[in-house]
Amino acid sequence: MNITAVILRAFSIGVFVITASSVSADRVARILYYGAPKNAPKTAFVYQNQTTSQEVELSRYHFSDSFDIPAGDAVLKFLPRELLTDESVPESAPQLKIPKEWKKVLILVSEDLNNKTFPIRLNAIDASDDVFGQGEILFFNFSEVSVFGMVGEKKLILKPETTALISDPISDKGDYLVELDSIRNTIETRRWLLRQTWHHQPKYRYVAFVLPMPKPRVAKIYSTPIRDF
Repeated sequence: MNITAVILRAFSIGVFVITASSVSADRVARILYYGAPKNAPKTAFVYQNQTTSQEVELSRYHFSDSFDIPAGDAVLKFLPRELLTDESVPESAPQLKIPKEWKKVLILVSEDLNNKTFPIRLNAIDASDDVFGQGEILFFNFSEVSVFGMVGEKKLILKPETTALISDPISDKGDYLVELDSIRNTIETRRWLLRQTWHHQPKYRYVAFVLPMPKPRVAKIYSTPIRDF
């Protein structure tokens, strides 16, 4: 599964003023800015039009609390501050298109210094129950190495810049062992990557990122649960 396809299908906010008719209680999103620089913004205002906004935290290590998103094909525009009465949303504001079929959305934030309006880039993942459900782990490989090994009782083969979905690494709630290695091109480049105990909660979703690291390391893995989503 190509990571760009998953992001398009599955991967570029002060005061509530959204009326009940403009949002769907069944449409929610959560947001994460993992790896944010120290000077990066900690909150953002998301606009669904020129006047309707809400503020959300750009959470660093876990996905934020859920916030409502509009029904239908939605275009959300992000700004670092709330607009004044006579201001319009700039065309250069980072924006995100969310298809009407997506009921639950995860938003990943990364730095984009080329955007002078708001230096962030946005990517959306379809986390609807029939796409990415409870008890599953969604792996994103942002590195140039392949990752393989065992995640509990399940095998993982994760090529560079792709994703993989694992359902129920163990059959019930509890701890399990994750043993993963990396390889760049040939077997001679095989390296130990991770030996760690993770916890499985069948009611949670989990997202795991494989991130590149400067030499002599090749990559690191960060995993976070998504509760009550």
